[in-house]
Amino acid sequence: MRPNLTLEKIISFLLEVEMFAPLDVSELSEIVSIMDIQTYEEGEVIFQEGDIGDAWYTIFDGLVTVETKQSFQDTTSVAELSSSFCFGEMAILDDAPRSATITVSHSTILFRFSRTKFERLLDHKSLGAYKLVYGMACVLAQRQRRLNNRISDLMQEIDILDNPV
Repeated sequence: MRPNLTLEKIISFLLEVEMFAPLDVSELSEIVSIMDIQTYEEGEVIFQEGDIGDAWYTIFDGLVTVETKQSFQDTTSVAELSSSFCFGEMAILDDAPRSATITVSHSTILFRFSRTKFERLLDHKSLGAYKLVYGMACVLAQRQRRLNNRISDLMQEIDILDNPV
């Protein structure tokens, strides 16, 4: 399933991915130099909740399921991610264990970015790496806002149930 991906095709793709938007072509080339291309088949687990985070990923093609452990249940699917989505980036920003399990739903091609290699870019004061951290922060802030809105909506629903008109 290994695609014929040229540097030009990879960079063109990443320029369309929100997290990579702040980077220019030369900065992206530097980031791509630390990237690995990985392929997975349906049912394979990329990482499990609780694992130590050693990389983050961008989906080039395919579909993955995000699952978390819930009280009194085995796991609950919380999202499906497809092409252009990034996941696992919190592992680059802190040392906390993975917060979810990622399982492949359909044959998938991922771009994998090693934490160790990325930290080397930061140590060498790579502007592209710093811009990417900024891009990660923006994406995480957007996710947090969506989560806050969902919690607020749920709280309003609970209030309506508790206090019917």
